[in-house]
Amino acid sequence: MKKIILFLFTLIPALSVSAQKKALPISVKAGVTFPKITASKDAIAFDGGAISESSVNTSFYFGATVDIPLGKNIAFQPGFSIVGKGTEASYFSYNTASAKINLLYFEIPANAIAYIPVGKQKIFFGLGPYLGVALSGTARYKYVINDDVVRPDKQNVKFGSDRDFKRLDFGGNALAGFQLANGLNIQAGISASAVKFSNSRDVYLNAKNLVYSVGLGFTL
Repeated sequence: MKKIILFLFTLIPALSVSAQKKALPISVKAGVTFPKITASKDAIAFDGGAISESSVNTSFYFGATVDIPLGKNIAFQPGFSIVGKGTEASYFSYNTASAKINLLYFEIPANAIAYIPVGKQKIFFGLGPYLGVALSGTARYKYVINDDVVRPDKQNVKFGSDRDFKRLDFGGNALAGFQLANGLNIQAGISASAVKFSNSRDVYLNAKNLVYSVGLGFTL
């Protein structure tokens, strides 16, 4: 796993050096994410409780990309992002409980981007896969016993093949936006796991990440 993370962190500087040699446009981006963990309706907790509802959380993202031209208005756009994921959920066990799960990922997206010129501005659309590596995670649980709220219990999420969640997350993403002549752009996107990242012993069966995002970018 350390070798994978090291490879991901050395990939982007290499892309940057290549971009400088060929004068390829580099963009930085940042914004807000609205993530959710989707799960099977029959997801059962360890103590026999069932998840009753899962809703979006609120987090952030930032990163950078480089455009490698494939045609007049088409480009291959690899990059990296630090992305906040997670969910807010409520479930019923012996006592009513709720949880807020925050996960932080390092992601490598690889999108195909199409640009549509509008005067000096551009409309753009993108689609492609991503590979994510979980960096950290926390879960804050709140229990209600006899109508009394118990003090929240905060735990660190553990990653691994036999832990809370798997370390790797693989899926696809799509994006769209509008870029001004000065390089500033506004964009929105969606990404979703292609395979489950939960382990069989987790309270989420067949759990997958679903993330909506909106943010600003600037092409250097």
